[in-house]
Amino acid sequence: MILLDATTVAVTKSESMIDIMLKGGWILVPIFLMSIFAVYYMVERYTVFQHALKVDKNIVDDICGHIKHGNLAKAHELASGYNHPIGRVIVAGLSNPARKIEDIEQIMAEETKNEIFILEKNLGYLGSIATIAPMFGFLGTIFGVIKIFYNISLADNISIGLIAGGLYQKMVSSAAGLTVGIFTYAGYYYLNNRVDVFVNRMERNLSPVVNAIRDSRLS
Repeated sequence: MILLDATTVAVTKSESMIDIMLKGGWILVPIFLMSIFAVYYMVERYTVFQHALKVDKNIVDDICGHIKHGNLAKAHELASGYNHPIGRVIVAGLSNPARKIEDIEQIMAEETKNEIFILEKNLGYLGSIATIAPMFGFLGTIFGVIKIFYNISLADNISIGLIAGGLYQKMVSSAAGLTVGIFTYAGYYYLNNRVDVFVNRMERNLSPVVNAIRDSRLS
């Protein structure tokens, strides 16, 4: 009997929370959709970053070794088979090895920018959601205030029952918008930090390749 009572109370509490959320009004629909998109973009970008930040040092060292020994064709072949931003940057640099070293460095720098641009794809959406979600919550607050004054205008007296619905809408929509905004901004900030880590890692791993190309010209 006690277990049944506890279950009934738990169900009632769960239903009451759902009811409270529903009192936030239609403004919760776009906020909920934004939260879904935010989670999707964060997970998708995180997966891409995890791959990009894992650099196979052995392959990079092998490429450098072949370049130093003048075997540019083999170095190009290894880089082409390495499905990683560093591999694509090296391929761009070795696509025309007869160029001046300054031109090769410029080509590799441009390709690095392209790889960074690809990594930053969809981050702009996260930044927009982090900004817009709290604004939708604030819009729900305005609608709640309008609802309160509208109910008051229809009644002869003021009671807590008249303003409760508007207060629910104000508080729930504001809380939902701020929650989605804070959560999304945290993910956006973290992923932007991953971009900085990626840039630093690219520079450290590409520097030996550029030096190897320089050494091959001197030998």
